[in-house]
Amino acid sequence: MHISQAKLAEHADISVSYLVDIERCRTWVSDKTLKKLARTLNREAWELLSPNTGENCLVSERAAHNGRRNNIQHIADLIAKKREILRHTVNQTMDDLIMEISKEE
Repeated sequence: MHISQAKLAEHADISVSYLVDIERCRTWVSDKTLKKLARTLNREAWELLSPNTGENCLVSERAAHNGRRNNIQHIADLIAKKREILRHTVNQTMDDLIMEISKEE
C-alpha cells in the first residue's frame, strides 16, 4: 500500500518496534492492535491474519513453519463461513420482510 512502517505505526498508534515484532512473529498482535492496523490499511482484521492475502498478511514464513499458519487459516476459514451464514441470514430476513410488506399492501 506504499506506506512506511513508521507511518503505519503512527496511524495505528503503536510503536515501530512493536510493529516490527508483529511482522517478524516475535510477538502476537492483540485484537485491539489488529483492529487499528486493519482500519489504517482499509482492510478487515481477519484479512491481516489470512495467509491468502499475500503481502498484506502479518503471517511470516517462519510463523507458517511453526504451525501458526494452519491455525490462522482455520480461524480465517471459520470467519469466512460465519460471514457467509450471516450474509445469507440477512438476505433471507430482508426477503421475508419484503414479502410481509407486499402482503399487507
